[in-house]
Amino acid sequence: MRRTVQRSGWKPAALAAAGILLLLPAPAHASQYWHGFKKFWSEFFQQQSGVVMTVLLIGVISLIIITRGKWRK
Repeated sequence: MRRTVQRSGWKPAALAAAGILLLLPAPAHASQYWHGFKKFWSEFFQQQSGVVMTVLLIGVISLIIITRGKWRK
């Protein structure tokens, strides 16, 4: 059986794809996304009552306390 030599390096298609990704205006899209994300969740939490937020907070704290021992293993 004939062995083939594995070349380590970028193939032209992968190099072209990486170059295209660098040219895309990603930071502009990312900033719009995060602005919308923060706006959605801030409006969501402003609409909730204090009782719901208290129960959610107690649930998160309880979950962290319960699973803390498993994280150490």
